[in-house]
Amino acid sequence: MSNTHGAGVITALVAGALATAVLTGPACAGEVSGKYIGNGKAAKLAYAVVVPHEPWNGEPAYTLVLSEKAASGSMGADDQAMFGKLGDALTITVTKSGKIIGTQVSHAALKRSGFSTVGTIEAEGVKIEAGALSGRFYTPREQDFFGDKWELDLKAKAALPAGK
Repeated sequence: MSNTHGAGVITALVAGALATAVLTGPACAGEVSGKYIGNGKAAKLAYAVVVPHEPWNGEPAYTLVLSEKAASGSMGADDQAMFGKLGDALTITVTKSGKIIGTQVSHAALKRSGFSTVGTIEAEGVKIEAGALSGRFYTPREQDFFGDKWELDLKAKAALPAGK
């Protein structure tokens, strides 16, 4: 008696597991490179993800989350970053046209980590195309937030949320 049916089930399970690994593995973690410095200490950002944001003045908007640790669980990556669950992190909310409408700076070396700021980070070459958000985000000079010194110059690319 042949066990080809069982082999087919095992093949399907292995294929499903590989597909899951490919979809959830590092390739979906996005790309982030550059510097993110707080009080002289460099952060090691390794993950870039995009979460949907409410439209801003009728224009689609997205929050780019750059973090040291991968998000997990049911809480959104932006909320996890805000509550310090992703280690050093930076969230940047942008409109589809590339305008920054909000940021949150979370860096372990800052005494006041987790603060919001607008107008201190600039964007260059922001694109939302081919299912991804990409661009360069930087401070034109070192910033001071109540004695905390910070600066960044990062390039990032991450997939848009499904259906967005």
